[in-house]
Amino acid sequence: MFGVSTEIVGLLSKLGDYLKAAIQRAAVLSSSGAPVDVEALAVWLEGQMGGWDPEIKGRKLADPATRRAAARFLAGIAVNLSQPARSAA
Repeated sequence: MFGVSTEIVGLLSKLGDYLKAAIQRAAVLSSSGAPVDVEALAVWLEGQMGGWDPEIKGRKLADPATRRAAARFLAGIAVNLSQPARSAA
């Protein structure tokens, strides 16, 4: 696939699954009237990622700090998507 390994595609797909879960969680929280806190969502998402141990060519890719950073990044995107759009004025 255009020089991208299937392992990378699989990794990106799994990250997409985690983003989808974070978006769904943010939507549920938002619809219940609860504030959507990015840090709390990141902690929840990091828990969801707990058993995920991606590896490419024998290299472990998700040490705890990297997993935490990925969860925070995806949670930030999910929270930003859950906010009303701002006008361009």
